[in-house]
Amino acid sequence: MTQAEEQGVFFVIEGTDGSGKGTQFQKLAERLSGEGYDVATFDFPRYDQPSSYFVREYLNGNYGSAENVGPYTGSLFYALDRYAAARHIREALNQGKIVLANRFSGSNMAHQGTKFQHSEERRGYFIWLDNLEFQMLDIPRPTKSFVLRVPADIAQKLVDQKGKREYTDKKRDLHEADIDHLRKSVEVFDELCELFPRDFQRIDCVRDKKLMDVERVHEQLYKTIESYLPKPNEKPGSQDSKAAKTEVKTTKGDVEYVTKDDEGIYRMTKAGEDYLSDIVTSTEDNVYAFTEELPPLTISAAMARLSRRGDDMRVTILDEFTHAAQKDEKLLKKVITAYGDDSVQQLVGQHVVVEEASNLLTKKLEWGRLAAYLEQSTRYIYFDQKDRRGKYKYVVPDHFDEPTKTAYVKSMDTIFDGYSKLVRQLTDYIRGKDKTPEKERDGAWKGATRAQACDAARPLLPVATKSTVGIYASGQALESLIMHLMADELPEAKRTGEKLLKHAREVIPTFLERADKPDRGGATIAYLANTRKGVAELAKKELPENYAPETEAVTLNSHWPKNELDLVPDMLYEHSSLPLEDIKNEVRTWPIDKKYEVFDAYVGERLNRRHKPGRAIEKAHYSWDLVCDYGIFRDLQRHRMVDDLNWQILTPRYGYDTPNIVEEAGLSDLFLACFDESLKLYSALQSAGYEHEAQYATLLGHKMRWKVTYNAREAFHLHELRTSPQGHPGYRKLVKEMHDKLCEVHPVLGEAMKFVNKGEDPELSRLAAERYTQFKLKNLS
Repeated sequence: MTQAEEQGVFFVIEGTDGSGKGTQFQKLAERLSGEGYDVATFDFPRYDQPSSYFVREYLNGNYGSAENVGPYTGSLFYALDRYAAARHIREALNQGKIVLANRFSGSNMAHQGTKFQHSEERRGYFIWLDNLEFQMLDIPRPTKSFVLRVPADIAQKLVDQKGKREYTDKKRDLHEADIDHLRKSVEVFDELCELFPRDFQRIDCVRDKKLMDVERVHEQLYKTIESYLPKPNEKPGSQDSKAAKTEVKTTKGDVEYVTKDDEGIYRMTKAGEDYLSDIVTSTEDNVYAFTEELPPLTISAAMARLSRRGDDMRVTILDEFTHAAQKDEKLLKKVITAYGDDSVQQLVGQHVVVEEASNLLTKKLEWGRLAAYLEQSTRYIYFDQKDRRGKYKYVVPDHFDEPTKTAYVKSMDTIFDGYSKLVRQLTDYIRGKDKTPEKERDGAWKGATRAQACDAARPLLPVATKSTVGIYASGQALESLIMHLMADELPEAKRTGEKLLKHAREVIPTFLERADKPDRGGATIAYLANTRKGVAELAKKELPENYAPETEAVTLNSHWPKNELDLVPDMLYEHSSLPLEDIKNEVRTWPIDKKYEVFDAYVGERLNRRHKPGRAIEKAHYSWDLVCDYGIFRDLQRHRMVDDLNWQILTPRYGYDTPNIVEEAGLSDLFLACFDESLKLYSALQSAGYEHEAQYATLLGHKMRWKVTYNAREAFHLHELRTSPQGHPGYRKLVKEMHDKLCEVHPVLGEAMKFVNKGEDPELSRLAAERYTQFKLKNLS
């Protein structure tokens, strides 16, 4: 048997302090052993082992507060304890045992994740920790982590009932003593279950605000893990056991799940309802959701089938899919090919991660509109660390000739040396001149000053800087991304497209079957590449090659309509029975005050930036030509609900700006030297014939030209969000200038965007809550 075939099953019991993890962990271990399973148990942190020394010191507060230590350092303490246990876990798995752990990396993510104010930072931390533990340290990844959910106030009361612990002489440890920390950790555990449903599953332990008894929670937990278990005393890696783990629950004997009457109408039997009760949240309601009992691929196949069958979909599942295995490719191919085609690809979602992507590749990965993306932030992370080989984190193209590669590495190291020196000196300068009293210089203060230094130093990071990108995409969006990457001129993009296809096919092969078939995906890849090449050749032939002199940062090239009051008929349309043209003719006869009255009513009383007017204003459009540094573009490109977004090839020719704080700190010469080195490398790469790869040499502080078109409703979102006081000064200034130009052509819409350049107003929040209360009272009466 190979090692892969001998792998056992690895479960983790997670949850906040006081959620009953220890009790459920013990009961589950006893029950599995009693039913004939060979069980190996691990309790983390392992306080009786030397590997937990730093954890014990941390929890006793000997390194300062949790904020002082910070999430990344704290995570290392726990990760090293798990690393020390990794070989024992692996041995147990290779012996085919059921491995059961009380807490694992999920506890790290939840407790340390509370230290991040913004969800984007926290998700970046999740990716960092996942990479640290399961890639760098090669710790075995759990099959599933089950999160016992108990509200913080109940959990802390349960903590106080615990006996004396070995690692602390206090009633509550550093985390348990902080009720706010407990509340936040509950929220982060919830977020983990939502973001990573394949890894984490929530088990609610409270019903009607009362804690469920231990036995009831245990039964709920055991019922959840049953589908993952092989037969007792059976090697989990064997073929029979694999089938047992992936097979969907089927009928027993001659039990009927559906019946069909003389008129051809299908009805569920009592046995069918019982079977469905584990698969859907309701067997009767006309709205329901699927649980994890039914595999996602089977759900997608059933979704595809519904387009050709008029029954309640629950009946369709009982009739056609109760015997389907999760990986039944023949069934899926038949159903998807016959009924679903492109539409069903939208129903299957897949998480994929691209590690060590250059900042040139990250924008290509995030080009599509129909997926969700997450990228490491250059505003909160120092990029002066070197990897295990002693190399800075930048991409070195494998296809470079040796002289070019040698010169490239030398220049990149010079730039990163400059960045590293500048970001640390800036941090010291900012903290040195800050007036905050010493006793108030906590973890939050350190994070804020670090972010200020990272902001100012970020322009020195080359576009070659490596980053991690997490993507959640439908099968259709993933296929589109793969084809666009494989058609790209950049070798890094092509290689990444091929790898995405290879690894995604291991989990959703049916939905990517056509991606590189010669007559389907292959033809599309060729079409994309050939058309791009054809237009590029014509542009090179017909357009002057010289760079235009620096223009205004913001140019509003076009807008529609010329008169924003022309939107009034569209605002009235859904409330009328007249054709649009008749409404337009009627509105033309109105005095301007009446048009303004409709406009104002449509915008309504906006009490925060999330209150946006309806879709009639989506007819208004604005097309912009923009010049800003690549770092600002990197932030704004995340807004993908646009009609057009394109950027020109990166170049150092448009120049850069030196942040004021760099000049104040006396670091201008070091700053400028990095840009000089970048220009030298860029020119050398171009001369060597690496036109596209020369973009790696540009820095995030170099200006670039790009264009975007979006509608007025998106303008409400983008202008108000990106000018808020907590935003980056660079994009705040750019977007404020865009808004000012919008106001010149559409003053009424511009004025309606009342939260531009403003933060959240507590009084308006109070008023918004009051309006909702009034609305409920009115509708209830």
